[in-house]
Amino acid sequence: MQQMLINKFPRGRIDHFLLFTTLCLVALGIAMVYSSSNIIAYEKYKGDSFHFLKTQLIASVIGLIGLAVAASKYLPYKYYRQYAIYLLVFAALLLLSAYSSFGQNIGGFKRWIKIFKMQFQPVEFAKLALIIYVARFLSDNADKIRRMRYVLLSVSVLFIFFLLIFFQPDFGTAVLISTVVFCMLFAGGARLSQIIILGIIAGIFCYLAIHSNEYRWQRWEAFWNNSSDIPERVKNYQLWQSKNALAAGGILGIGIGNSVYKLFYLPYPHTDFIFSIIGEELGFIGAIIVIALFMALVWRGFHISFYVKDTFGSMLALGISALFGLQTIVNIGVVVGLFPTKGLTLPFISSGGSSLMMSLIAAGILLNISREVEE
Repeated sequence: MQQMLINKFPRGRIDHFLLFTTLCLVALGIAMVYSSSNIIAYEKYKGDSFHFLKTQLIASVIGLIGLAVAASKYLPYKYYRQYAIYLLVFAALLLLSAYSSFGQNIGGFKRWIKIFKMQFQPVEFAKLALIIYVARFLSDNADKIRRMRYVLLSVSVLFIFFLLIFFQPDFGTAVLISTVVFCMLFAGGARLSQIIILGIIAGIFCYLAIHSNEYRWQRWEAFWNNSSDIPERVKNYQLWQSKNALAAGGILGIGIGNSVYKLFYLPYPHTDFIFSIIGEELGFIGAIIVIALFMALVWRGFHISFYVKDTFGSMLALGISALFGLQTIVNIGVVVGLFPTKGLTLPFISSGGSSLMMSLIAAGILLNISREVEE
């Protein structure tokens, strides 16, 4: 029975099940981005209802090329180890460039830089670069990581990136990548007591960060109490519309393209709340299939992490898998009301070129590591 549950693959070949799952998510994302955004695109871009679809297709092509290169046997994942520090420094420079003349200030957020005619979010590259660096740090200090001094060394690098992302401002992503690094530290051998201490310190910092910002604090209060004294702009309007969309879908959904809540009832139906439209159009069954695909993706990632013998590859696979898993949990958790509203995309599915391209490259690295699996 165990042999049937574990899809084994010979060393030297990529994990085809992981590749198939990834391609299924990308294909579903293309279909749902068009379905959820065509009306918004028509209104916003002077009759061009295909605007977001075209952007998603371009990002998919570039990302799939990146996946193919990253998964290639001619570019072993161990190559990233020797350049981990350079990638980290480059990621920091990209994040800093968002505050410079290269940055695009959209709605008060400094999260984008302009490359030729395209906008790119440096944080998407920074997430992967930080995971690669931490994987190298853990592999280089595997016998020392139980000492608090070495844990603090890795956390000091994380703190710098946390601040760079936090001041964009992008509090949700800063917390997400911190959680991923904590997971990697624990899996890499850090003591549970060390992780708890760091978690308490991080929790206090997050509380102060939320409480010190009026809008952020009001959003937090709105999550727990949607009372009349909370400004309308921060009430749980998005959450109520999201739940209504999910309820309208029923068991089988109302059909692709037939969503009502994408018609300006639900903000960001093609990005943050695309899972709501999936639930409405594909129903409970469709939503469960999507969740199952993500579970399969993360399971294969952890499977690769467990069976690869190289510590760097193991930690890298775990970090990428944890990133996919945690980001999916947060996105869907926001949609169903388990977490406060945060602007985190659903990997491979939400509209967003930077996220899609870097997710596909990360998946390519995961596929590359799968070549070294020994079962």
